[in-house]
Amino acid sequence: MKIENFYATVNGISLSCQRIIPEDVRPDAPTILMLHEALGTIRMWRDFPAKLATATRHPVVVYERRGHGKSDPHAVGDIPRAIDFHNTESDVYLHGLITELGLAKPILFGHSDGATIALKYAARFPDNVTAVISEAAHVFVEDVTVAGITEAAKIYAQTDWKTKLQRHHFAQTDDVFRAWVDTWRQPDFLDWNMVDELANITCPLLVIQGDDDQFGSDEQVHTICANTGGPVTKMLIKDCGHIPHFDQPDQVIEASLKHLGINEPASA
Repeated sequence: MKIENFYATVNGISLSCQRIIPEDVRPDAPTILMLHEALGTIRMWRDFPAKLATATRHPVVVYERRGHGKSDPHAVGDIPRAIDFHNTESDVYLHGLITELGLAKPILFGHSDGATIALKYAARFPDNVTAVISEAAHVFVEDVTVAGITEAAKIYAQTDWKTKLQRHHFAQTDDVFRAWVDTWRQPDFLDWNMVDELANITCPLLVIQGDDDQFGSDEQVHTICANTGGPVTKMLIKDCGHIPHFDQPDQVIEASLKHLGINEPASA
């Protein structure tokens, strides 16, 4: 397996990236492009991208959004994020990265905010995506989401969580956290949703969520599946919280293989 760390410049912003090439990579296999959660980085995926690359035999690219990890910081005044920040992440940064790397119709694998951005991109650039795998996406704001974020803010203030996050976000740690909690707790953000855009998604879509997700209910899954414009598969995982690829990684990989039409046994 070949692992390469590099930077890509998109709209004048340096984004930290990692490319994983399995030893027996499938000829002409589209790249799986992974989009992290609100507090995520490349390292915070742990070994899951490598497991996914090995199992699928697809190349995998992971990147850190602006303001995260080793990527360039947010601009002054960008926190809290704009209500439509998912549009910017989709149309400017994700589209720019796909173009910069020359990725032909990648498979998007997103978690939480990353899954929402993946859905946005598939809706706004439907001809540019082979398939989407969505974990714990939000397409509208729920009370449970705001309550979970409020509780997270208390934990951040009262524990050593910041110290742990600093290992991943360095000097940007407070800004990363504020970009999450301050954005989602804006009064105007309560009305945000992207349900009307889901009909534009035409590629095959796998929608995954844990049955004990503290940041969203099953209604997120049902809403996505009821409104998407293409083939969709629903997967609600038992004994699973907000991060299915940690809580039940084997189930996520097995479902991903099936979704991508990969039938032969593969060791993850």
